Amino acid sequence: MNLNIRFYLIWTFGLFTFAIIFFVITNYGLKKYTLHNNNINVPNLKGLTLNEVGDTLKSINLNYIIIDSAAFDPNFPRGSVLSHNPISDSKVKPGRKIYLTINPVSVSYVIFPNLINKSLRQSINLLNNSALRVGNLYYQEYFARDVLINSKYDGKIMEPNDSLPKFSTVDLYLGDGKVEYIKTPDLTGLKIHDLKKKLNSMSLNLGEVLYNNNDTTNSTVYKQSPEIGDKITLGAFISVWCSDTIVN
Repeated sequence: MNLNIRFYLIWTFGLFTFAIIFFVITNYGLKKYTLHNNNINVPNLKGLTLNEVGDTLKSINLNYIIIDSAAFDPNFPRGSVLSHNPISDSKVKPGRKIYLTINPVSVSYVIFPNLINKSLRQSINLLNNSALRVGNLYYQEYFARDVLINSKYDGKIMEPNDSLPKFSTVDLYLGDGKVEYIKTPDLTGLKIHDLKKKLNSMSLNLGEVLYNNNDTTNSTVYKQSPEIGDKITLGAFISVWCSDTIVN
């Protein structure tokens, strides 16, 4: 009787062990197989023409959308890709759209608007309406807060009616209103594509952006530095950490 019980226990333990090993091996194999068949590495598209991009992505079952044209970059051919999202070597599903920023085919120039003594909000709106982009905000001692003192493109002070390439980035120099410091706002939960505009509206700059995922398009802020409530000066740079999922 004891011998039968012992045999039964050994047989049961062996069967249980085999079942666990079989489950682990099968689960690992299925995961590896799924990843292998459902994920595609995004190729490096920088410098490629749209025809080359189309051929490259079509061959691996990916698509593209042009979302932006940047200021003309003489280091890249006209009409070629300057950047893309997701970035190269990201793992994506078949059929995924890759968002492209391209070098303009032709260099268009725009007239620089009159920003003298305009508020920060007015200056940002005027630049956007002129197909220009807001760079960094720098603050100087001045009696009025967020009033434009001057603006610079590539280190050169801009004057009304100056011409510069379309989509150029312009830095703004503003009065501090003798404000010594402000408190760091809470940025957690904000989408990355809304972040710079939000920070600029609060007299702050976007610092380093760190991602823990490949898909940077829909990323959300889960951590920041300086931390919420810290004392900072006007024009301070806020670094953020982003993810496409909620991180506790």
